[in-house]
Amino acid sequence: MSQQSSTATVSSSVVVVDCGSGYTRVTSFNFSADTTLIHAVKSSSNISALHTVIHCPDKSHEWIKQLIPIIEEFHPFAPEVFLGGTGGVRALISQGRISSAEVYAFQQKLENFMELSFEANFRILSGDDEAKYEFMAADYCGKKCGFFDSSNNKVGLLSSGGMSSQIYVDGKAHSLETATKIGNAMGVEHGMRQAIADFKKRVSKIVQTELPENYGGDNILYFAVELLAGAGEKAGMGGVNKTTVSDAIHKFTNYINKNIDEEVLESTTKRTWRDYVYVMNAVVGVLILQRLHPNSEILFCREFELREDHVLKVSWPLGYAIQTL
Repeated sequence: MSQQSSTATVSSSVVVVDCGSGYTRVTSFNFSADTTLIHAVKSSSNISALHTVIHCPDKSHEWIKQLIPIIEEFHPFAPEVFLGGTGGVRALISQGRISSAEVYAFQQKLENFMELSFEANFRILSGDDEAKYEFMAADYCGKKCGFFDSSNNKVGLLSSGGMSSQIYVDGKAHSLETATKIGNAMGVEHGMRQAIADFKKRVSKIVQTELPENYGGDNILYFAVELLAGAGEKAGMGGVNKTTVSDAIHKFTNYINKNIDEEVLESTTKRTWRDYVYVMNAVVGVLILQRLHPNSEILFCREFELREDHVLKVSWPLGYAIQTL
């Protein structure tokens, strides 16, 4: 078990299972009466993505059996276990590749699984749910770290993952089916330059349909998290320094062009989908940022150090824990 924060007296706790599009991650969140902070402990291992097995009774049975010992690492300190299906599951449902009957059958299997030593609740999160929970997490970490001042009238969230991107500001949520995984696959098949052009064309239609120009207004501090924060770090914008939307677009564009040039120079090097992850998220970032007010500010940061040796990663599971604890 790998610990993300210092040991503390536990007042209440919840285990959250993030059934993401890449794999399934388990985190225990504890509220400490000593520090009045939420502490997070990640499991020492992950299992396969739920959307790859939920339609098959035998595979989903085995998936639950693999999940049990991971969750029981935290037992008996976790009276509640919450499983949230995200973009990978939503995409297959919208495509008709997973039926509501198969989802219900999985829920029943989970509830009636004889080997469970805990109560597990499963729900497929909407894109708006993800955006809201991620915003709650960013807002919590930002306040604890003192990133808010009188010049910031509003706080917003920007997030990008394997299947969707989330925007949250002024109580409004948007979830965009940007699917950077498709961009990664395009890169492997066609190379950086062609893939970026094709992926940009695909995603720009989605972003322009969902977000009006100057969306959210000015004087907003956006927290960019998850893979979008990773792309920002790769483009030289990581850490605790804020940047304007217009500067972020410029740096993302330079980062994208640099990767195109480097692939041309290294044409004999065989690349995998991992080589395209942050570049495709940078493409998504540019398209989203172009719809925001250019004077708004962004903080690209995946993790926040609330105190010495107490680090929290902004994620929807943290937001769910904040709401629950």
